[in-house]
Amino acid sequence: MTGLVHSSVFIWLLLLTSVVAMLGRFIKIPYTIALVLTGLFVGYLKLLPGVHLEPEVLFAIFLPPLLFEAGINIHLEPLKKNWKIITALALLGTVLSTLVVGYSLHILLGLQLLLTLLFGAIISPTDPISVLAIFKRLGVAKRLSVIVEAESLFNDGIAVILFSVIQGILITGTFSLAQSELAFIRTFFGGALVGIAIGAAASRITREFDDHLLEITLTTITAFGSYMAAEGFHVSGVISVVAASLVVGNYGMKSGMTPVSRMAVLSFWEYAAFVANSLVFLLVGLEMTNITFRDNLFSVVIAVIAVLLGRVFSIYGLSALLNRFGLSIPGNFQHVLVWSGLRGALSMAMVLGLEASIPERSFLITVTFGVVLFSLVVQGLTIEHLINKLGLTTTNEELRDYQSLLGESMALRSALAEIDRHVLNGNVSQIARDDAVEALLERQKEIDALIKELHLKNEVIMAAEGDKAGQIILTAQRNALQEAARNGIIDYTMAAKIIGDLENDNNEKHNESNI
Repeated sequence: MTGLVHSSVFIWLLLLTSVVAMLGRFIKIPYTIALVLTGLFVGYLKLLPGVHLEPEVLFAIFLPPLLFEAGINIHLEPLKKNWKIITALALLGTVLSTLVVGYSLHILLGLQLLLTLLFGAIISPTDPISVLAIFKRLGVAKRLSVIVEAESLFNDGIAVILFSVIQGILITGTFSLAQSELAFIRTFFGGALVGIAIGAAASRITREFDDHLLEITLTTITAFGSYMAAEGFHVSGVISVVAASLVVGNYGMKSGMTPVSRMAVLSFWEYAAFVANSLVFLLVGLEMTNITFRDNLFSVVIAVIAVLLGRVFSIYGLSALLNRFGLSIPGNFQHVLVWSGLRGALSMAMVLGLEASIPERSFLITVTFGVVLFSLVVQGLTIEHLINKLGLTTTNEELRDYQSLLGESMALRSALAEIDRHVLNGNVSQIARDDAVEALLERQKEIDALIKELHLKNEVIMAAEGDKAGQIILTAQRNALQEAARNGIIDYTMAAKIIGDLENDNNEKHNESNI
């Protein structure tokens, strides 16, 4: 009977996520934030009693698909070009943020330093999902998206390791800087080695067969298996999944899967991440209704300020240092990086997973939930305005001018083609045609010059138009090869191989143009 109840609740949660997803087409707020607000509303009305965000479930069930889906879609080329920046922000930034938050709360609230440092580690992971959705919709520069996504992907693992180390010190009451550093290094690199090994093995196996169902199953085993194996070796499961996904996405899928299988695998993981992400954010909202903020409102406000301060120090401080070494992070990028550091389900899972012996555990849970709620609602609902204000969106005056010119150019070309067709059919004389189109041709030259100027001036327009041209060419080539295979000119295996090579070339050009 209990299993039936749990199944019923799961279906209701899926129904809620579907309704919010459909309404998301009409509302002007990020989908993930809408889910949190829905969870708050449903939880407040007690429509789904007994639904809780269990940390063990989130870490073991929800986290691997979210990390794996993000990892297989990150290409190594832009990652390699920006690896120094990403490493500094993810590693040094997470440590610096933890220290700033910890010492700020220790001074302002008078709590034990180790306890506030533990909170600093808990609240350090960023959740970029809703931010990246806004980036995509607004056409923000690809380089900024890569930095935000990769920083979040790696700082999750680093924050979890810091959390484990600090909690261990609190429980045992013993501290050794050398041992703590060794534990951190062993956990991080151990997790990476486990993930790389499993990802490489899975990638090698995919080359031996061509069956999209088996390949989906194998990637599923890789995602969950890399996490479980790493945890079994007492190293970072999060880092292991990230490493495995990068290997599979950049090696296994390119060299061992046909285009059909690759599309099936990507579609499966896109759906799996959508379901996991939707349920997690809905559960975040439901869980928050169990927390009373009234008695700790002052502490929550102080914590919010401390977390923002930690983000400010880590982003602006490290950016200034990186810029000195020629690793440019533009000022408008820095502002977005600070404000886009939303906190989410991972922070909540960590704080809920605190050992019962940790002092002030209930206080830490309340403050963490307060900070998460602030970041999701306040920062999440204002990040789009900031992006527009900084001129990082393509929905600006230049883009509108560009689109207007493209529309006028299409209309002119259509008119010219139509009148030439009538000349060919004898409906209009050539002399009449020349008189009618003289002004049109002059305007067409002006439009072409203006389009070229805007195209070269605006990097986002240049990248978007380059991608569009590449996709048009790729689609034409793919259609021609598929038609040739249907007509028996070449066999399907050869057509699939050529299409795969063309797609790989197109992806490489796409990545290089967006770095």
